[in-house]
Amino acid sequence: MNEQIKKTTIIAVAIQKGGAGKTTTVVNIAAGFARANKKVLVVDLDSQANLSLWLGFEHDGKPTITELIVSSIGGMVIDYDSHIRHFSSDRFDYIPAFEESLKGIPSYLASRNDCTNILLKTFSADYFKKYDYIIFDCSSAADLLITNAFAACDKLLIPVQTDYLTYSRVENTLQTLVNIKKDADIQKYILGFIPTMYQNGTNHSAEILEALKESYGELVLNKISYRTEVKNAVGYSRSNISKPNSKSGQEYASVVNAILKRLED
Repeated sequence: MNEQIKKTTIIAVAIQKGGAGKTTTVVNIAAGFARANKKVLVVDLDSQANLSLWLGFEHDGKPTITELIVSSIGGMVIDYDSHIRHFSSDRFDYIPAFEESLKGIPSYLASRNDCTNILLKTFSADYFKKYDYIIFDCSSAADLLITNAFAACDKLLIPVQTDYLTYSRVENTLQTLVNIKKDADIQKYILGFIPTMYQNGTNHSAEILEALKESYGELVLNKISYRTEVKNAVGYSRSNISKPNSKSGQEYASVVNAILKRLED
């Protein structure tokens, strides 16, 4: 019998609105996957480098995502191991971003042929097949980095802060996915919507959550409540999932279970 070929699944976490909880979601989803014994790589694609900051990255002279992209475009021999750091608190790997160098990458990509498929080419390398999941932490900007992330991803996970301004950007994000995938049937690419920063007891959050469910039905995952402990987790360089008795960690763990069931069914 032929052995089943292992497929690495690339997940982009994105919405075209800042402050929606993208980085928090990436860290906790990655931690949850790792706790389920999945091999996980997280990639910081946001020039603000908030993910790298959360994970305690300090510029160490070794290559970051910027150098990986430039080397891939140039057809250079790449030492992939030198780009990888390990986040021991939650047992997953990551490729950091260095804010100053990543800011210039969208302009650099614009000058290249096939400028929208560089990340697809980069992460198709055999080296990355050892991972079960690769998760992109995307910026909110509608630039060539997000275009590349959407072109390369198998699934899109959309955190939606439960307020009107963020909810109003969902359709823009989905339309961007349609344009990049060149496929009107995008439901097969949507992993789910995570309602974030839900303020219990407020009509506004409840109304936005209901609107999400009316529009996207079973694609809407369990909500993540607004809690101070979520913001505090950044300072401790750890996920909420890894913190004992964390209410937010329990909510994210429930989301992870639902996501894994969707991916593996």
